[in-house]
Amino acid sequence: MRPFAGIPLVELQRTSLQGWGRIFKRLTDIVLSSLALLVFLPLMIATALLVKFTSPGPVIYRNRRVGEAGKEFDTLKFRSMKQEYCIGDQFTHTTEALKLEQELIERKSIKSGPLYKIQDDPRVTKLGSFIRKTSLDEFPQFINVLKGEMSLVGPRPHQPREVEKYQAAQKAVLNMKPGVTGLAQISGRSDLSFEEEIRLDSYYTENWSILLDVYILAKTPLILLKKRSAL
Repeated sequence: MRPFAGIPLVELQRTSLQGWGRIFKRLTDIVLSSLALLVFLPLMIATALLVKFTSPGPVIYRNRRVGEAGKEFDTLKFRSMKQEYCIGDQFTHTTEALKLEQELIERKSIKSGPLYKIQDDPRVTKLGSFIRKTSLDEFPQFINVLKGEMSLVGPRPHQPREVEKYQAAQKAVLNMKPGVTGLAQISGRSDLSFEEEIRLDSYYTENWSILLDVYILAKTPLILLKKRSAL
């Protein structure tokens, strides 16, 4: 172990994500995301039904994100907000929703920089708050992985308007597919500043290895269990 940005990291031999490394990572993504969809299908169906019957609007929320090489795609999540506050092409109140979001960012955001986190977000449903805290809302992203838009492990996917505020060096995180989980997520993503998060994601992209992916994948369930026990 050695510290990085004040956070202890496992030091592993660097492996370039080229050639067989890239092929292996993609095959791992396909196999494990397929298994995850099969194993969690009953839970995903139950979550979808709860979203459908507790709040009007679509079950799946499509949110525009920036992926590898700056290519944009729609991340899939179970909708956690009331539909009148959702932003995107599938909703009719995007202009009003954007205005409210900006007001909330100015008044209630507890993060600075390109990213934001709205404390006690009034737009989120009661069920939405639960599925966010337990990360159930992110399970549909396994479909993004199967489609090749995301990887199981990688940098956090950010919105285009967030990426526009990146400094040149910070855009190095776009050299890889974004991940469902990642080094920043298992290091306390919600408690990290933007600078700390981008440092961790940059470390991952520069030092990718199979063992680093295994470490992150192994630690992710432990982090999720810890979050749920705190509810």
